[in-house]
Amino acid sequence: MSQSHTVMRSCFACRCQQEKMQMLRLVVDAQGEIWPDLLQKAPGRGVYLCMETACLQRLSDKRLGLLRQKSNVVLPQWARVCIRLEEGIQGMVVQQLLRCKPLMCVGRDAVMHQMWKNAPLLLMMVNEMGQALQRQVMNAVDKRTELGLKTIVLEDIPVAWLHDVFQRERVSVLSLPVSKQAERLQRWCVWYRHLKGHKVSDGE
Repeated sequence: MSQSHTVMRSCFACRCQQEKMQMLRLVVDAQGEIWPDLLQKAPGRGVYLCMETACLQRLSDKRLGLLRQKSNVVLPQWARVCIRLEEGIQGMVVQQLLRCKPLMCVGRDAVMHQMWKNAPLLLMMVNEMGQALQRQVMNAVDKRTELGLKTIVLEDIPVAWLHDVFQRERVSVLSLPVSKQAERLQRWCVWYRHLKGHKVSDGE
């Protein structure tokens, strides 16, 4: 019986190793511009970035100079890469939400009803969620945890993402069963939070 092979890659910035699919791939085009390849399908030679907050905080145009060993990279451009990555993640999250929409429970009542089922859940709460609703939802998460039920919680989701998908004036919380699609959605949301939490440096 053949065993599945896990492909590992090293982060070009901090040299840590992670599974390839858990990392961001960056590619350099013919003009020396760096682009995020969120689906890891773009042609050309790429490098990988772990997207951990500590690693992002150390990145700068000077560190991007390491890519010159493999490609004709034009510098400075780290600030542009961050903008491209932020916009790319937002687009991919909205697309993924649209794909998962038929599986989602949207709004407090629907989410609270699903929380009492045994299935592992991904829970998304927007950054403008009211404190009373947040406490109610997190109390339910705590009770699920006591029962040994898996709940992945993503907080501070931009309200605009959900508005673009559901075309409703206000969506504060949604849930969906854990799946490969949900895990991909989770990864991109975490990357977005890490990216927004770091400061772009153009120095050392």
